[in-house]
Amino acid sequence: MSDIKWLPDGQKTFDKVMAAVPAEMRDTMKPKLLQMLAGKAAGQPVSKEIVEAWVSEDLPEPQRSALMAALGLKTEGEEKAAPVAAAAGWDGNSEALFERMLQEVPDMMREVFRGKLMGIANDKAQGGPIKEEHIYAIVKEVVPEPFKTNILNAYATMGGVDVSKVETILENTPGGQEKVIGVLHAVQEEFGYIPREALVLISQKKDIPLSTLYRLVTSYAAFRLEEPGKHVITVCNGTGCHVCGGSDMLKTIEEKLAGNGAGITLEKVRCLGSCNSSPAIKIDGEIFSGVQAQAKLEAILSE
Repeated sequence: MSDIKWLPDGQKTFDKVMAAVPAEMRDTMKPKLLQMLAGKAAGQPVSKEIVEAWVSEDLPEPQRSALMAALGLKTEGEEKAAPVAAAAGWDGNSEALFERMLQEVPDMMREVFRGKLMGIANDKAQGGPIKEEHIYAIVKEVVPEPFKTNILNAYATMGGVDVSKVETILENTPGGQEKVIGVLHAVQEEFGYIPREALVLISQKKDIPLSTLYRLVTSYAAFRLEEPGKHVITVCNGTGCHVCGGSDMLKTIEEKLAGNGAGITLEKVRCLGSCNSSPAIKIDGEIFSGVQAQAKLEAILSE
């Protein structure tokens, strides 16, 4: 900014601040930082002391501590080490998500950010294990662009799932939360189950908390979160099939799979919509009954 008057040590100190800002953000952040610094100086020539006071007093965490470290300044209570571990451990894939988040931080600032972000994560966990939803909340609330988008995109592909197929489903299903059930069914039809990466992308694109999506898919028997086996056997456990021998068929299948169930996923549903074929069974998406069902089962179990 043209209205800033620099003293030599002030310019040099500000240059150190800019060197600590990730290169991808410098052009965007510099005008904003200069505006803040001009307000701090209030018309005075900017000295080293003014820059240091601005960094230590006016910037938010965790950027404040990181930039103070870059300038060689000590933070208040520095003798009390920042937490560098999950106080009550990790839940699910949260540790891998945390470490991937830190990869976006420049090397010289990473350890400072690790302690600060770990402290935030432990606070969110409130004495319990740090969960995936806590890490996602930190990314969305604390991390600035473009790193926020970079991290969320990386999270969506960490498991190797082709998320472009999920993106296509989302593009073909406009709308908000009212469309999420249809999206989940389409994803399961595409992959045979609902991958975690798909839930992450749906959460981002539909602006639905990840924890809400997990509660949804675990509340409906129609959805599965684990990749199914080579063959999927779906047995109707509804009243019609039950009175026609469905329970006996289910017991027989369970006994056979107990000794040879590798690569086979067994599911129970309330209805297959084929009451005229009771007791009905679906194998790899196709409805069977009676002798045909027995023959198909024997063929699968003998593989």
